[in-house]
Amino acid sequence: MLPDFAVLIAALAAALCLLGVPPTEAGDLQILHYRGIRPDDPGGRDGLRNPERALRLEVHIAESSESDRAWAEKAQSLSHDGLTLAQTYCYLTEFVGKPISDEKLRLLQGSFDTLRASGLKAVLRFAYEPDTDRRGGPTLQDILAHIRQLKPIIRRNADVIFVMQAGFVGAWGEWHSSTHSLEGDHHALAQIVAAVLDALPQDRMTEVRVPKYKRWVLSDPLLGGFRELDAAAAHRGSLPARIGFNDDGFLAGPSDGGTWPEGPLFGAPGNPEYDYMTRESAWLPVDGELFWSDQAGKVDGLRAAIALRRHHYSSFSAIHSYSVGEGKPFSMDDWAKTPLTLDQVRAERLPVSGGYFEDAQGQIVPRTQFEYIRDHLGYRIELQRASFPSAMKPGSDVAVSIDLTNRGFSTLHNPRPVVLALIGPDGAVTEQPIPAADPRSWQPFAPGDPFFRPLTHRLTARLHVPALLRVGQYRLGLWLPDAAETLRLNPSYAIHVANADVPFWTSADGRYGINLLGSVAVQG
Repeated sequence: MLPDFAVLIAALAAALCLLGVPPTEAGDLQILHYRGIRPDDPGGRDGLRNPERALRLEVHIAESSESDRAWAEKAQSLSHDGLTLAQTYCYLTEFVGKPISDEKLRLLQGSFDTLRASGLKAVLRFAYEPDTDRRGGPTLQDILAHIRQLKPIIRRNADVIFVMQAGFVGAWGEWHSSTHSLEGDHHALAQIVAAVLDALPQDRMTEVRVPKYKRWVLSDPLLGGFRELDAAAAHRGSLPARIGFNDDGFLAGPSDGGTWPEGPLFGAPGNPEYDYMTRESAWLPVDGELFWSDQAGKVDGLRAAIALRRHHYSSFSAIHSYSVGEGKPFSMDDWAKTPLTLDQVRAERLPVSGGYFEDAQGQIVPRTQFEYIRDHLGYRIELQRASFPSAMKPGSDVAVSIDLTNRGFSTLHNPRPVVLALIGPDGAVTEQPIPAADPRSWQPFAPGDPFFRPLTHRLTARLHVPALLRVGQYRLGLWLPDAAETLRLNPSYAIHVANADVPFWTSADGRYGINLLGSVAVQG
C-alpha cells in the first residue's frame, strides 16, 4: 500500500527544514521557522513573565489585607523582571498548643485570593519559630493537628500553590534549631512529610532544605523505604517523585550554609549529597536563596549560573543579598552590572537562546549575569519551527508539527495541557488538546549528559477542522494554559514562548493567551 500523501509531504517538509531551506511552502504545507528574543527587540531586556518559574519575592501572609496589598504591589513593581512567584511564609507561632483560629484561616484565604488576583503563585511555607532561640516552638502533635486543619484550605487553593515546602520545624521552618529538637527525630520528620503530601493534591510536590533530609524521611518504614528517583518514576506520583529541594544557603561558603555536610568536596561534583541532588533534580522543583547581606561572602554570577543549571533550579529569591530586598547593594546588584558574554556561556556549556547575545544586525551584545540568570531559571520554551497546511477544509483532519527547545535550567513540574487553537476572524477560539504532549518531559538536556546538549522536542497532531467552521482567514496557535479549571481561562497563567516573532495573543474577553504560529485559510 502506498504511504499517505500527506505523510510524504510532511516528511519532505521536515527534510527541507533539516537541510536549512528557508521558510517556504511545500505544496500546501507551510514550514515556518522562529527565532529567539534579541536584546534590541521590544522588551528584549525584560524578563519573560511565565508562571511557576524564575525570581520570587519573600512575603508574610495571613497577617492583614493591608499587608497583602503591599506585597502584591511589590510584585507588580518587579513585573519587568518576569516575577510570578512569591515565597509565602505563614507563621503559626500563636497557635502552639491550640487549634488555628478561624480568623487566621480567613486571613490565609484572603492571601490566596490576593495571589490569584495578582497572577502569582506561592512557594508556600508554614513555620512557627522566627529565630534560633529554641523557645515556644510546637510539638509534633501540634504540627500534625495543624496540618490536618490546614488541609481543606490547601486543597481549595492548590491552583495558586506552585510547591509547598516541608517547613513547620525549627527556625524559619528550615528543620534546625527547633525547641523540641524535632530535626533529630527522623520518624517525626517522616510523619510531617507524609502529612504535608497528604494535604496536597497528588500532582503537587514539597521541598526539603537539605538533600539528606529526603533520604532520612524516605528511609522510615512509614514512607516505604528509600529509593532514588529516576526517569521511569518521575512525575508519576510516587513519594520520591514528590519531594524536591530548597537550598536556603546557596553558595554560602563551601558547604552552601550546611547543605553539603558530608564528604571532603562540599559543594562540588564528587560530594555524595551534591551528586545525589544532581541526579534527582532534573525531575523535581528546586528553589534557593543567597544568605542575607552576603554573610558568607560575595557570590559570583557566572559561578551561580553554573550551579543553578547543574541542579535545575526552578525559582530563586530576588530579595536576599539584593538591594530590592535589603535597601543597599550586595551580590545580586553586582550580577546586574557585570557583563556576561556569549564566549563565557559557551565555554561553560550553558543554554544559549537563539539571538540572545546579538542584535538585529548580527552584532554580539553582552548581557549581564543577572539578566541571564533571571531569564533561564526554570523553563524557557523556544519554538524552532512549525509545519501545517496553508489551507484547510471544514471537516478535514490536517497534520501539524511543532519543534521546540527548552533553553532553561529546568523543565516544568506541575501538569499543564498542550492545546492547538484555531482563532477565527471574529476572535472565536476552537480548541484541540494534544493529549500525548506532556510539558514536564521537555527537558533542556538529557539528565546526566555531561555535555548538556540541548534537546529538540517535537509535537505532532492531527488537527480536526470542524465541519461547521466558517470560511475565512484563521490564525493557528499553541496554547499552554494552567491545568486548574479556575485558572485555565486566565492569560496570566498561560505560558509565553521565548520567541520575538511569535505574538502572544489575548482575546478581547481576557480569557485566552495563545502563542500565534501563523495564518491558515479555511476554504469551502
